[in-house]
Amino acid sequence: MASEPIIATVGGEGPLLVIHGGAGRRLHEMSPAQRAETDAALGRALAAGYELLAAGESAEAAVIAAIHVMEDAPCFNCGRGAALTLDGTAELDACLMLGDGRTGAACGLTTARHPIDVARAVMERTPHVLFSEPAPELLDEWGIEQVENDYFVTLARAAALEEWKALHAIGADRPETRHGTVGAVARDARGRIAAGTSTGGITGQVPGRVGDSPLCGAGTYANETSVAVSCTGTGETFIRDVAAHQVHARVALGGQTPGEAASAMLAGIDAHGGNGGVIVVPASGAGVIGRTDGAQMNWGWASAAGRETHE
Repeated sequence: MASEPIIATVGGEGPLLVIHGGAGRRLHEMSPAQRAETDAALGRALAAGYELLAAGESAEAAVIAAIHVMEDAPCFNCGRGAALTLDGTAELDACLMLGDGRTGAACGLTTARHPIDVARAVMERTPHVLFSEPAPELLDEWGIEQVENDYFVTLARAAALEEWKALHAIGADRPETRHGTVGAVARDARGRIAAGTSTGGITGQVPGRVGDSPLCGAGTYANETSVAVSCTGTGETFIRDVAAHQVHARVALGGQTPGEAASAMLAGIDAHGGNGGVIVVPASGAGVIGRTDGAQMNWGWASAAGRETHE
């Protein structure tokens, strides 16, 4: 039987930034040092994004700035510190969507230091929405900073892959513990909203696997008539439930509040065997942070009313 999701409202009117650093069921609890590292990284991401909102910059700029910080922080499953595939390499995905409908996404990235920049380039420089494994030459043409794939591989993620292989070999694989993502949703002083999500996938995934994060409507969605949404969790379940768009539809068509919509979506995720979380910023009013019961989640928010992080 599915449990009630855990929902919190944050912030209020005016500029608002909400971020997440992934949600799921952890195989190991974080050490005090890991908690401190994660909390500090969340704080830096909030500061980078909200500083722009406070200066009158766009929701898009705030989302990208916050995600840049998290993509550079090895404690999160995105960019440096991404989960590793079965082959021991990093494959990165990202999506950016604005409330006016403009969208860009990319999957299977292996050299882009900041995958969210590739998503923005797809949105700004092409007539398309989603690119799979864009060539290094194309990334150069778009002005994307590139690194060797080894840059993304940390000792902690390599150890996690070996542990996953050992568990899998004895039939004890627990895939619900193997996911994570980062995301940001924002509203600027003009009431514009935006959503972005960036991920390294799941530990031990078969090369070529793509989760919900880069899929418009599954892991990421924004519509200026309703909400901006970024999801994290069991990607396959979020895809099947069209989770991010579902939150929008429940608000825009069903008349639910953002909190009610997030709760109903997460209840469905739980009922279908998944777990995870969601962050939501509406075109007006307070934001929402939600997670399925039993899932741990890293998050933060900042507005004129204050700021908070939780690791």
